[in-house]
Amino acid sequence: MAFIAWILTGLAAGWLKRVLFPGRPGGFIVTLILAVIGALIGGYIASYFNAGDMVTLSVATLGMALAGAVVMLLVVMKLRI
Repeated sequence: MAFIAWILTGLAAGWLKRVLFPGRPGGFIVTLILAVIGALIGGYIASYFNAGDMVTLSVATLGMALAGAVVMLLVVMKLRI
């Protein structure tokens, strides 16, 4: 269940990035994929340190998934400029 929530969090973060920065390079699909990858990495790290599993959804893992998506998108934005 948490795995799906992380994917949805990444999709939402990617969509929001495209809404806020529409003129930036990169396609819509690439942005969504990068955000989902960042969210999965962040969620996995949070579940590892939280001694949870990838099935249980918590606020900490969801927040870390969002942070991972944002960090991934920021890094890509900085590297492309």
